[in-house]
Amino acid sequence: MVDLVHRLSLVNPRTIKYTGKLSTVFTEEQDGEIISLESEDKWSIKIGDTIHLKKNPYKVNHIDKAVTEHSAYFLLSTARLNLSSIFALPFLSEKRSFYLWDLYFINAFIGTCLEDTGEVIALLYRFSGDKKFIDLESHLTHFPTFKKRIDLDPYHVLYIFNPPKACRASYQKLLQSKYSEIDDLWKLSILQFHGFEPGGRTGKVLFKSESLKKQLEKDLDVELGDAELHSCLDMNLEVFNPDIYLPAPKIL
Repeated sequence: MVDLVHRLSLVNPRTIKYTGKLSTVFTEEQDGEIISLESEDKWSIKIGDTIHLKKNPYKVNHIDKAVTEHSAYFLLSTARLNLSSIFALPFLSEKRSFYLWDLYFINAFIGTCLEDTGEVIALLYRFSGDKKFIDLESHLTHFPTFKKRIDLDPYHVLYIFNPPKACRASYQKLLQSKYSEIDDLWKLSILQFHGFEPGGRTGKVLFKSESLKKQLEKDLDVELGDAELHSCLDMNLEVFNPDIYLPAPKIL
């Protein structure tokens, strides 16, 4: 256990990195996905477990092995960044840095399964008593579109907003996974929010790039016709579910 604790580091509010000696760690896979790690040092991690790092709990829903030119490591993630965080969050305006993206922001959602909130933009955060976070919360709760704050547990808080009127039409297009039909001004706002170039992957999806279409048709061996150049929203990922994000009973 000591080896495990000293080999963990925070990547972002969703993900922890394990950088121990991988030759001593054995993986179990199912359907091509890693579902557990077991070390010669007598510790193990499996999907659904919760790890405490600096007193904060991180539920492990994904385990990925990463290999670079100089290192190899495991990434233990609660969730991967979802499409609502890419496309819906910018509808609330401000810059990405304003939302403390790298410090406390976990994911955005276009709905929740907690209650009948209707069509919303919800932001999930790791709670902190840090002044930066307290200041952010003050700003968020004063947004004209702010609906409510839900304290999920001592470590997680959810902020719920109505979609701003100015983006309602584009928000509806997003719900229908019609990315290319989002208003052009909002497309540019989305790219600017994330610092993406129009010629990058997200820009090509939003503006339905002919080059991306041809590449996808070649890779997938299909005729796309007038289809969108990205898969449809998966509501299992885009609607907040506490069973996914909140700590499991077993704590490592």
